[in-house]
Amino acid sequence: MKLLLIRHPKPDVPTGLCYGATDVPLPNGWQEQSLILQSYLDDRFAHNKVAFYHSPLSRAAELSQLLSRGTSSCVDALKELDFGEWENQFWNMIPKETIDSWMEDLVQSAPYRGESLQSLANRVAGWWQSVQDKELDACVAVTHSGVIKVLVSLLCQWPLAQCHRIDVGFNSVTELTIRGEFITLNRLGAGDWVPR
Repeated sequence: MKLLLIRHPKPDVPTGLCYGATDVPLPNGWQEQSLILQSYLDDRFAHNKVAFYHSPLSRAAELSQLLSRGTSSCVDALKELDFGEWENQFWNMIPKETIDSWMEDLVQSAPYRGESLQSLANRVAGWWQSVQDKELDACVAVTHSGVIKVLVSLLCQWPLAQCHRIDVGFNSVTELTIRGEFITLNRLGAGDWVPR
């Protein structure tokens, strides 16, 4: 099975805003580049059995419904990390000592009174366990940066505390090949499906 993790398009929010689990809109015209992504997926998986899943947040849901032509399933576990009290604050306005405290134990702590990285990992792992044995050629999850970083770390057995080092751009594709316990990371946060 191919597992494709697609990050949503860049939302219409001010630069530097912490929006995590907040439902923020996509900008006008977001579909243009997304139609190129749809064509890329169509070419690769035209005659294959493919299932689409998406986060309930509209920035991922709208993209997934476009890519799947309305067949994508909403999954709460694919929602972005909940930053609690930090939601809708600018990162540069959050006290540095609070961020430093979080970074000291990135996996278990949640000084923002939201969700810890371990909580996110638990729910994402639960979703993956529910779909990993399905008879599919490809499983496509349209989701968020945090979810992709955590799931890649879990599948590749990388330290969860280091997942913040993974970079996945907006509208990017991360692809893994799953053969039982053998997992290959084919691309990470790549946008090479976009014509140059």
